[in-house]
Amino acid sequence: MGQRQSPAGGGSGIANDGPSVDEAVRRLEVDAVADIARAAFDHAGELAALQHGHTPAVLGAVRLATRRSRRPTVDREELAAAFDVDLDDVVAAESELSRHLGTPAPESEIASLRRRLIVARELLAAAERGTVAGPDLPGSYLAAAAPFLLARATGDPVCLDDREADLDEASLRAHVGRLEADLECARLGTKLAALVADE
Repeated sequence: MGQRQSPAGGGSGIANDGPSVDEAVRRLEVDAVADIARAAFDHAGELAALQHGHTPAVLGAVRLATRRSRRPTVDREELAAAFDVDLDDVVAAESELSRHLGTPAPESEIASLRRRLIVARELLAAAERGTVAGPDLPGSYLAAAAPFLLARATGDPVCLDDREADLDEASLRAHVGRLEADLECARLGTKLAALVADE
């Protein structure tokens, strides 16, 4: 279904007479999303290009990548300044790509993961400083985001299995890593996250 960034023509019947994903991200100064944009384009770029043209499909992939990452979305004015392209085609190509890639998690789920990650990072920082009780979270809005971590940090077991569990740096670091991966997957959407991991 996808289209690798092959030389012009590439045997696919589509003339690649526009920029590659790598050229587009460089020109738009969004190099940080190159892997995401490339994975999106490789998966469904050929279909988007058939309907809307090669350049709009590439730019749609870049725009989708910025929208689903932690950076501001490339806006229409930036695209118009950098490329001679019909902006409606870019938006339509992005929609086509999105249709084949699925949707990211709901914003409420992303926000919840973000809050839990903040708590875990705060507790890791406290553990690295040697602070037993961790940050001053009880009663804060962050305390509700990860109550099991807060309970373990303050020594209050939330269940029988937790009584023997230590809140050590290694386990917290691993937990932070898992939360970061979960948050990335939620932002990108399951299919796109898997494609990026395979890049």
